[in-house]
Order: sequence, then C-alpha cells, then structure tokens
Amino acid sequence: MPEADPYDEYDDFDDEAEDVVFGPDERDRDLLDGSWEQQYYAGGHRRRDWNTIGIGVALLFLMGLLLPTLLFVLR
Repeated sequence: MPEADPYDEYDDFDDEAEDVVFGPDERDRDLLDGSWEQQYYAGGHRRRDWNTIGIGVALLFLMGLLLPTLLFVLR
C-alpha cells in the first residue's frame, strides 16, 4: 500500500491561483495618484514633539549638575 504524500493536502496553490489578482487595489490609490507626495512634502506627515525634546534637555542639564557632585562625594 503506497503511503500518501504529506504535502498533497497543502498543495492547493493551483486551485487558488485563479482567485489571486496581482496589481494595484484601493489601498494603493494614494500611490497611484500622488496624494502621498502632497501630504509628505507639505509637512503634515511629521511633527516635532517639543515636550519630549524639552524633557531630554532638562535631563541632560540635571545629569550635568548631579554627576560631578556624585563623583566629588564618592571620591
């Protein structure tokens, strides 16, 4: 009795190949009409978070004050 091929049950790509449509769809509409370029180069795509930048500068300032003090005390 020949043994069944374990890959036969997963080999149904040919059956589904008729349903697969390769090409642009509604999700690619912004790529085709160029609207992504208008949004990207208009500056609305990315914004600076000034609160995070301020917190980072404040932390650097505090580390600049505290680190020399700790090094002097632990010396």
